[in-house]
Amino acid sequence: MPQNPKSAPGRRTRQRILDVTLALYNEQGEPNVSTSLIAAELGISAGNLHYHFRRKDELSAALLEQFVAELDALLPPAGWRADNVEDVWFLLHLILEALWRYRFLFRDLSGIMARDRRAGTRLATVFERSVQAARGICLGLAERDQLVATGVEIDALSNNIAVVALYWLSFESARHPRRDVAGAGMARGVYQVLMLVAPFLKPEGRLHLERLAQEYLSREEGG
Repeated sequence: MPQNPKSAPGRRTRQRILDVTLALYNEQGEPNVSTSLIAAELGISAGNLHYHFRRKDELSAALLEQFVAELDALLPPAGWRADNVEDVWFLLHLILEALWRYRFLFRDLSGIMARDRRAGTRLATVFERSVQAARGICLGLAERDQLVATGVEIDALSNNIAVVALYWLSFESARHPRRDVAGAGMARGVYQVLMLVAPFLKPEGRLHLERLAQEYLSREEGG
């Protein structure tokens, strides 16, 4: 008899289903994964799977909620301002790690949004919060006299930072389909984002960023 999904064993089974589904979605793409394949991978019956998730779109929606919750926990609160480049580097790395864990979402965003209208609203929230975090990076560095930019430039830079951060790993995967982009790809992503900021940094800040970048890239690509 299937476990009650609200019980502790039921919650563990539900999470195991989500973990396996996420791995399959990342590996094969969400449209190519059926509930039969998920059940077979888990070694459970289709009935047991359907007891926890009646349809595949419920699985996809649950994974989207997981992603939104994880990113929401990582992104700074409204009004946040960056203190220094090191803090920005660390934040970007954490965000890219989360994006890598849910990389299937960014391979077929339009398809996912077409299949689930609620997904569009949830993803719009993630995108807006990402832009606001990017704005907090620019404003924080400007307020600490490390970055010089006009209001219009900060608006454009904030959008550019969000776009590159959110789509970098998809770009890397498409550009180098046979390369494992998990580690070094994330390091390059952080580097590319901060290179958008670099032209607006004061000379001493830019030199510091370049030293930090070389150290970080060497460590990631060597490790």
